[in-house]
Amino acid sequence: MISNLGLPYQGIGSWTYEINHFLANNASIDVVLSPTDQPNSRFIFCKKKPWHKWHKINRNYFLKKWVAGEYIQALLKLGEAKHPLQILVIDDQVLLEAVALIKHRLPPGSSILFYYHGHSLSWSSSLQEKVDRVLFLTEQGYLDTIKNLERFTPRVHVLGNGIDPSLFFPISESVKRERKVEMGWGSEDLVLVWMSNSRPVKGLHLFQQMIPYLLEINDSIRILIIGNKESVSDHPRVVQAGLISGEKVAYYLQMSDFYFFTSLWKEGFGLSLAEAAQCGNYIITSANGGIPSVVSEYPRCTLIHKPNVLEEWIEEFRSILEANNWKTASLANEGSDFYSLEAWEKRLLEILNN
Repeated sequence: MISNLGLPYQGIGSWTYEINHFLANNASIDVVLSPTDQPNSRFIFCKKKPWHKWHKINRNYFLKKWVAGEYIQALLKLGEAKHPLQILVIDDQVLLEAVALIKHRLPPGSSILFYYHGHSLSWSSSLQEKVDRVLFLTEQGYLDTIKNLERFTPRVHVLGNGIDPSLFFPISESVKRERKVEMGWGSEDLVLVWMSNSRPVKGLHLFQQMIPYLLEINDSIRILIIGNKESVSDHPRVVQAGLISGEKVAYYLQMSDFYFFTSLWKEGFGLSLAEAAQCGNYIITSANGGIPSVVSEYPRCTLIHKPNVLEEWIEEFRSILEANNWKTASLANEGSDFYSLEAWEKRLLEILNN
Protein backbone atom coordinates (compact mmCIF):
# COMPACT_ATOMS: atom_id res chain seq x y z
CA MET A 1 0.00 0.00 0.00
CA ILE A 2 1.22 3.49 -0.89
CA SER A 3 -0.11 6.63 0.80
CA ASN A 4 0.93 10.28 0.99
CA LEU A 5 -0.53 10.39 4.51
CA GLY A 6 1.29 8.66 7.34
CA LEU A 7 -0.29 5.32 8.21
CA PRO A 8 -1.55 4.32 10.66
CA TYR A 9 -3.09 7.80 10.58
CA GLN A 10 -3.07 9.64 13.91
CA GLY A 11 -5.17 12.69 13.04
CA ILE A 12 -8.80 13.29 12.17
CA GLY A 13 -9.64 12.16 8.65
CA SER A 14 -12.30 10.54 6.50
CA TRP A 15 -10.99 7.55 4.54
CA THR A 16 -8.08 7.20 6.97
CA TYR A 17 -10.40 5.70 9.61
CA GLU A 18 -11.40 2.79 7.39
CA ILE A 19 -7.83 2.24 6.16
CA ASN A 20 -6.58 2.13 9.78
CA HIS A 21 -9.31 -0.39 10.54
CA PHE A 22 -8.39 -2.54 7.55
CA LEU A 23 -4.67 -2.53 8.32
CA ALA A 24 -5.28 -3.43 11.96
CA ASN A 25 -7.61 -6.32 11.15
CA ASN A 26 -6.19 -7.83 7.97
CA ALA A 27 -2.83 -9.21 6.97
CA SER A 28 -3.49 -8.80 3.23
CA ILE A 29 -1.28 -5.70 3.12
CA ASP A 30 2.29 -6.86 3.73
CA VAL A 31 4.04 -3.48 3.43
CA VAL A 32 2.84 0.12 3.75
CA LEU A 33 4.91 2.95 2.26
CA SER A 34 3.97 6.30 3.81
CA PRO A 35 5.39 9.14 5.95
CA THR A 36 4.57 7.07 9.02
CA ASP A 37 5.53 8.09 12.53
CA GLN A 38 5.56 4.41 13.57
CA PRO A 39 8.17 2.86 11.24
CA ASN A 40 8.83 -0.86 11.46
CA SER A 41 9.20 -3.80 9.10
CA ARG A 42 5.63 -3.39 7.84
CA PHE A 43 5.27 0.41 7.92
CA ILE A 44 8.19 1.86 5.98
CA PHE A 45 8.83 5.60 6.04
CA CYS A 46 8.58 7.28 2.62
CA LYS A 47 7.72 10.91 2.01
CA LYS A 48 7.01 13.01 -1.06
CA LYS A 49 9.32 15.92 -1.76
CA PRO A 50 8.15 19.23 -3.23
CA TRP A 51 8.52 20.02 -6.90
CA HIS A 52 11.31 22.39 -7.90
CA LYS A 53 10.71 25.25 -10.31
CA TRP A 54 12.82 23.51 -12.94
CA HIS A 55 10.93 20.21 -12.83
CA LYS A 56 9.25 20.95 -16.21
CA ILE A 57 12.61 20.56 -17.94
CA ASN A 58 12.46 16.82 -17.34
CA ARG A 59 9.32 16.11 -15.38
CA ASN A 60 9.51 12.32 -15.37
CA TYR A 61 13.11 12.32 -14.17
CA PHE A 62 12.38 14.60 -11.21
CA LEU A 63 9.18 12.71 -10.43
CA LYS A 64 11.03 9.40 -10.12
CA LYS A 65 14.27 10.66 -8.63
CA TRP A 66 13.06 13.46 -6.36
CA VAL A 67 9.33 13.94 -5.72
CA ALA A 68 8.51 10.24 -5.30
CA GLY A 69 12.12 9.09 -5.00
CA GLU A 70 11.82 7.45 -1.58
CA TYR A 71 8.74 5.47 -2.66
CA ILE A 72 10.42 4.33 -5.87
CA GLN A 73 13.57 3.20 -4.06
CA ALA A 74 11.50 1.23 -1.55
CA LEU A 75 9.47 -0.45 -4.32
CA LEU A 76 12.56 -1.42 -6.27
CA LYS A 77 14.11 -2.88 -3.13
CA LEU A 78 10.96 -4.92 -2.49
CA GLY A 79 11.14 -6.10 -6.11
CA GLU A 80 14.60 -7.54 -5.58
CA ALA A 81 12.97 -10.62 -4.08
CA LYS A 82 11.68 -11.35 -7.63
CA HIS A 83 8.11 -11.93 -6.43
CA PRO A 84 5.33 -10.05 -8.26
CA LEU A 85 4.14 -6.97 -6.38
CA GLN A 86 0.51 -5.94 -6.02
CA ILE A 87 0.67 -2.20 -5.42
CA LEU A 88 -2.35 -0.34 -4.05
CA VAL A 89 -1.93 3.44 -4.38
CA ILE A 90 -4.31 5.42 -2.21
CA ASP A 91 -5.74 8.49 -3.98
CA ASP A 92 -2.49 10.29 -4.89
CA GLN A 93 -2.20 10.59 -8.69
CA VAL A 94 1.35 11.94 -8.55
CA LEU A 95 2.56 8.85 -6.69
CA LEU A 96 0.51 6.69 -9.05
CA GLU A 97 2.20 8.26 -12.07
CA ALA A 98 5.63 7.69 -10.52
CA VAL A 99 4.90 4.01 -9.85
CA ALA A 100 3.59 3.58 -13.39
CA LEU A 101 6.83 5.01 -14.78
CA ILE A 102 8.91 2.23 -13.19
CA LYS A 103 6.45 -0.63 -13.66
CA HIS A 104 8.73 -2.21 -16.29
CA ARG A 105 11.47 -2.47 -13.65
CA LEU A 106 9.29 -4.46 -11.25
CA PRO A 107 9.08 -8.28 -11.24
CA PRO A 108 6.98 -9.76 -14.07
CA GLY A 109 3.33 -10.10 -13.09
CA SER A 110 3.34 -7.02 -10.84
CA SER A 111 0.12 -4.99 -10.87
CA ILE A 112 -0.93 -1.46 -9.96
CA LEU A 113 -4.28 -0.66 -8.32
CA PHE A 114 -5.53 2.86 -7.68
CA TYR A 115 -8.11 3.61 -4.96
CA TYR A 116 -9.53 6.94 -6.11
CA HIS A 117 -11.33 9.21 -3.65
CA GLY A 118 -12.36 11.80 -6.20
CA HIS A 119 -15.23 11.53 -8.67
CA SER A 120 -14.12 11.07 -12.28
CA LEU A 121 -10.70 10.68 -13.89
CA SER A 122 -9.00 12.26 -16.88
CA TRP A 123 -5.93 10.17 -17.72
CA SER A 124 -3.56 9.89 -20.63
CA SER A 125 -3.56 6.66 -22.62
CA SER A 126 -0.04 5.82 -21.44
CA LEU A 127 -1.04 6.00 -17.76
CA GLN A 128 -4.21 3.99 -18.35
CA GLU A 129 -2.26 1.17 -19.93
CA LYS A 130 0.05 0.82 -16.93
CA VAL A 131 -2.66 0.89 -14.24
CA ASP A 132 -4.31 -2.51 -13.98
CA ARG A 133 -7.34 -1.69 -11.84
CA VAL A 134 -9.17 1.38 -10.54
CA LEU A 135 -11.32 1.36 -7.41
CA PHE A 136 -14.04 4.03 -7.66
CA LEU A 137 -16.17 5.26 -4.79
CA THR A 138 -19.39 5.18 -6.81
CA GLU A 139 -20.62 3.72 -10.07
CA GLN A 140 -21.41 7.24 -11.24
CA GLY A 141 -17.75 8.18 -10.91
CA TYR A 142 -16.84 5.38 -13.27
CA LEU A 143 -19.66 6.22 -15.72
CA ASP A 144 -18.65 9.89 -15.83
CA THR A 145 -15.05 8.86 -16.44
CA ILE A 146 -15.86 6.79 -19.54
CA LYS A 147 -18.29 9.49 -20.68
CA ASN A 148 -15.56 12.14 -20.64
CA LEU A 149 -12.78 10.00 -22.14
CA GLU A 150 -12.57 8.43 -25.57
CA ARG A 151 -10.91 5.40 -24.03
CA PHE A 152 -10.46 3.95 -20.56
CA THR A 153 -8.67 0.62 -20.33
CA PRO A 154 -8.16 -0.43 -16.64
CA ARG A 155 -10.37 -2.98 -14.97
CA VAL A 156 -12.83 -1.27 -12.62
CA HIS A 157 -14.33 -2.00 -9.19
CA VAL A 158 -16.81 0.10 -7.21
CA LEU A 159 -15.55 -0.03 -3.63
CA GLY A 160 -17.35 2.83 -1.91
CA ASN A 161 -16.57 3.77 1.68
CA GLY A 162 -17.15 2.13 5.03
CA ILE A 163 -19.08 3.58 7.98
CA ASP A 164 -18.43 2.19 11.46
CA PRO A 165 -21.84 1.07 12.83
CA SER A 166 -20.46 1.08 16.36
CA LEU A 167 -20.09 4.87 16.04
CA PHE A 168 -22.82 5.95 13.64
CA PHE A 169 -26.25 4.63 14.51
CA PRO A 170 -29.64 6.14 15.40
CA ILE A 171 -30.65 6.82 18.99
CA SER A 172 -34.11 6.98 20.51
CA GLU A 173 -36.16 10.17 20.49
CA SER A 174 -35.94 10.36 24.27
CA VAL A 175 -32.12 10.33 24.21
CA LYS A 176 -32.13 12.91 21.40
CA ARG A 177 -34.25 15.20 23.56
CA GLU A 178 -31.90 14.72 26.51
CA ARG A 179 -28.86 15.65 24.41
CA LYS A 180 -30.56 18.79 23.11
CA VAL A 181 -31.28 19.88 26.65
CA GLU A 182 -27.63 19.22 27.56
CA MET A 183 -26.69 21.63 24.76
CA GLY A 184 -28.86 24.30 26.39
CA TRP A 185 -31.62 23.97 23.81
CA GLY A 186 -35.25 22.95 24.09
CA SER A 187 -35.99 19.25 23.94
CA GLU A 188 -38.23 19.74 20.90
CA ASP A 189 -35.94 22.12 19.01
CA LEU A 190 -35.01 21.26 15.43
CA VAL A 191 -31.25 20.85 14.98
CA LEU A 192 -29.62 21.50 11.59
CA VAL A 193 -26.02 20.36 11.08
CA TRP A 194 -23.56 21.61 8.47
CA MET A 195 -20.21 19.84 8.48
CA SER A 196 -17.05 20.20 6.40
CA ASN A 197 -14.04 22.47 6.03
CA SER A 198 -14.15 26.08 4.85
CA ARG A 199 -12.95 25.47 1.28
CA PRO A 200 -15.23 27.33 -1.18
CA VAL A 201 -16.13 24.07 -2.95
CA LYS A 202 -17.81 22.85 0.23
CA GLY A 203 -20.22 25.77 0.15
CA LEU A 204 -19.83 27.20 3.64
CA HIS A 205 -20.09 30.73 2.22
CA LEU A 206 -23.41 29.70 0.70
CA PHE A 207 -24.68 28.17 3.92
CA GLN A 208 -23.56 31.24 5.84
CA GLN A 209 -25.87 33.33 3.67
CA MET A 210 -28.70 30.86 4.29
CA ILE A 211 -28.49 31.02 8.07
CA PRO A 212 -30.65 34.14 8.67
CA TYR A 213 -33.38 32.82 6.34
CA LEU A 214 -33.36 29.35 7.88
CA LEU A 215 -33.63 30.76 11.40
CA GLU A 216 -36.59 32.92 10.35
CA ILE A 217 -38.61 29.89 9.29
CA ASN A 218 -39.08 28.63 12.84
CA ASP A 219 -38.00 29.89 16.27
CA SER A 220 -37.19 26.34 17.36
CA ILE A 221 -34.42 25.91 14.78
CA ARG A 222 -30.87 25.53 16.06
CA ILE A 223 -27.84 25.32 13.77
CA LEU A 224 -24.65 23.39 14.52
CA ILE A 225 -21.57 23.92 12.34
CA ILE A 226 -18.80 21.32 12.52
CA GLY A 227 -15.30 21.44 11.05
CA ASN A 228 -14.84 25.10 10.24
CA LYS A 229 -12.54 27.02 12.58
CA GLU A 230 -13.46 30.60 11.65
CA SER A 231 -16.50 32.39 13.03
CA VAL A 232 -19.51 32.07 10.74
CA SER A 233 -22.31 33.64 12.76
CA ASP A 234 -22.74 35.33 16.12
CA HIS A 235 -26.43 34.47 16.31
CA PRO A 236 -27.30 32.84 19.67
CA ARG A 237 -29.03 29.94 17.91
CA VAL A 238 -25.87 29.02 15.98
CA VAL A 239 -23.16 26.90 17.60
CA GLN A 240 -19.75 26.13 16.08
CA ALA A 241 -18.10 22.92 17.23
CA GLY A 242 -14.88 23.31 15.22
CA LEU A 243 -12.65 20.35 14.37
CA ILE A 244 -13.71 17.38 16.49
CA SER A 245 -13.13 13.62 16.73
CA GLY A 246 -15.19 11.01 14.93
CA GLU A 247 -16.80 10.02 18.21
CA LYS A 248 -17.98 13.59 18.79
CA VAL A 249 -19.20 13.88 15.20
CA ALA A 250 -21.34 10.79 15.75
CA TYR A 251 -22.68 12.26 19.03
CA TYR A 252 -23.84 15.41 17.26
CA LEU A 253 -25.26 13.64 14.21
CA GLN A 254 -27.28 11.33 16.42
CA MET A 255 -28.75 14.39 18.14
CA SER A 256 -29.52 16.35 14.97
CA ASP A 257 -32.59 16.26 12.75
CA PHE A 258 -31.40 17.70 9.43
CA TYR A 259 -28.09 17.51 7.62
CA PHE A 260 -27.20 20.15 5.01
CA PHE A 261 -24.48 19.17 2.51
CA THR A 262 -23.83 22.18 0.29
CA SER A 263 -21.00 20.77 -1.82
CA LEU A 264 -20.37 22.78 -4.99
CA TRP A 265 -18.05 20.35 -6.75
CA LYS A 266 -18.16 16.83 -8.12
CA GLU A 267 -17.93 14.89 -4.89
CA GLY A 268 -16.34 11.49 -5.05
CA PHE A 269 -18.57 10.26 -2.26
CA GLY A 270 -19.34 12.65 0.57
CA LEU A 271 -18.59 10.35 3.50
CA SER A 272 -20.45 12.55 5.96
CA LEU A 273 -23.67 11.92 4.01
CA ALA A 274 -23.52 8.23 4.81
CA GLU A 275 -22.64 9.02 8.43
CA ALA A 276 -25.61 11.38 8.74
CA ALA A 277 -27.90 8.80 7.15
CA GLN A 278 -26.74 6.08 9.51
CA CYS A 279 -27.69 8.39 12.39
CA GLY A 280 -31.19 8.96 10.99
CA ASN A 281 -30.94 12.56 9.75
CA TYR A 282 -33.09 14.03 7.01
CA ILE A 283 -30.53 15.02 4.37
CA ILE A 284 -30.69 18.05 2.09
CA THR A 285 -27.81 17.92 -0.36
CA SER A 286 -26.57 19.12 -3.69
CA ALA A 287 -26.77 16.59 -6.51
CA ASN A 288 -23.12 16.92 -7.48
CA GLY A 289 -20.82 14.08 -8.57
CA GLY A 290 -21.33 10.79 -6.78
CA ILE A 291 -23.76 12.19 -4.19
CA PRO A 292 -26.95 10.82 -5.82
CA SER A 293 -25.41 7.35 -5.80
CA VAL A 294 -24.55 7.60 -2.11
CA VAL A 295 -28.10 8.50 -1.04
CA SER A 296 -29.99 6.57 -3.74
CA GLU A 297 -31.41 4.05 -1.26
CA TYR A 298 -31.99 6.48 1.58
CA PRO A 299 -35.61 7.71 1.62
CA ARG A 300 -35.21 10.77 3.88
CA CYS A 301 -33.26 12.86 1.42
CA THR A 302 -33.82 15.78 -0.92
CA LEU A 303 -31.44 16.55 -3.79
CA ILE A 304 -30.84 20.16 -4.79
CA HIS A 305 -30.12 20.31 -8.52
CA LYS A 306 -29.34 24.03 -8.56
CA PRO A 307 -27.03 24.20 -5.53
CA ASN A 308 -25.68 27.69 -6.28
CA VAL A 309 -29.17 29.19 -6.02
CA LEU A 310 -29.75 30.13 -2.38
CA GLU A 311 -33.53 30.12 -2.67
CA GLU A 312 -33.56 26.48 -3.78
CA TRP A 313 -32.25 25.36 -0.38
CA ILE A 314 -34.41 27.67 1.70
CA GLU A 315 -37.68 26.95 -0.08
CA GLU A 316 -37.04 23.21 -0.15
CA PHE A 317 -36.39 23.18 3.59
CA ARG A 318 -39.51 25.27 4.20
CA SER A 319 -41.59 22.86 2.12
CA ILE A 320 -40.26 19.84 4.00
CA LEU A 321 -41.20 21.37 7.35
CA GLU A 322 -44.65 22.41 6.13
CA ALA A 323 -45.37 18.92 4.82
CA ASN A 324 -44.43 17.59 8.28
CA ASN A 325 -43.60 14.14 6.92
CA TRP A 326 -39.84 14.20 7.33
CA LYS A 327 -39.99 12.01 10.43
CA THR A 328 -40.79 8.32 10.25
CA ALA A 329 -41.30 5.65 12.88
CA SER A 330 -37.90 4.15 12.12
CA LEU A 331 -34.69 6.16 12.33
CA ALA A 332 -32.48 3.46 10.84
CA ASN A 333 -31.13 3.64 7.31
CA GLU A 334 -33.60 1.59 5.25
CA GLY A 335 -31.02 1.28 2.48
CA SER A 336 -28.62 -1.57 1.89
CA ASP A 337 -25.53 -2.21 3.99
CA PHE A 338 -23.30 -1.27 1.03
CA TYR A 339 -21.63 1.49 3.04
CA SER A 340 -21.11 -0.44 6.26
CA LEU A 341 -17.50 -0.85 7.35
CA GLU A 342 -17.85 -4.64 7.32
CA ALA A 343 -19.21 -4.72 3.75
CA TRP A 344 -16.51 -2.32 2.54
CA GLU A 345 -13.81 -4.44 4.18
CA LYS A 346 -15.16 -7.58 2.53
CA ARG A 347 -15.20 -5.93 -0.90
CA LEU A 348 -11.61 -4.71 -0.55
CA LEU A 349 -10.44 -8.17 0.51
CA GLU A 350 -12.13 -9.73 -2.52
CA ILE A 351 -10.47 -7.21 -4.84
CA LEU A 352 -7.02 -7.82 -3.39
CA ASN A 353 -7.40 -11.59 -3.50
CA ASN A 354 -8.67 -11.81 -7.10
